[in-house]
Amino acid sequence: MLTVRGRLDLSGVPRLRERLLHVSHSPGSRLTLDLSGVTSCDALGLGLLVAAARCARHSGGDLCLVAPRPAVAQVLRASGLSRILQVLPAFDGQSAATPRLHPVTPAKRS
Repeated sequence: MLTVRGRLDLSGVPRLRERLLHVSHSPGSRLTLDLSGVTSCDALGLGLLVAAARCARHSGGDLCLVAPRPAVAQVLRASGLSRILQVLPAFDGQSAATPRLHPVTPAKRS
């Protein structure tokens, strides 16, 4: 399971994309993203989720989104992604877990 924190927007998407590139999972496995720490998600974030799902499905696997906050769950519903991606209200313990990585948080600018 990969824990995601912060915003899935212009500031957070590049870091999550980089983390996803380094997640090793075997063909046919399910990539689980814990979204409980995600505070917001815009079109860039949605696009990254779609790309991650396509990549997982291309290798015979799938993508599962877990525990989105209400605002993020609303964005997933409004965009229609909740109909094509598996979205669970909480981790069910049955999703194939990938190595847990450090949370994804946007870099602070000084």
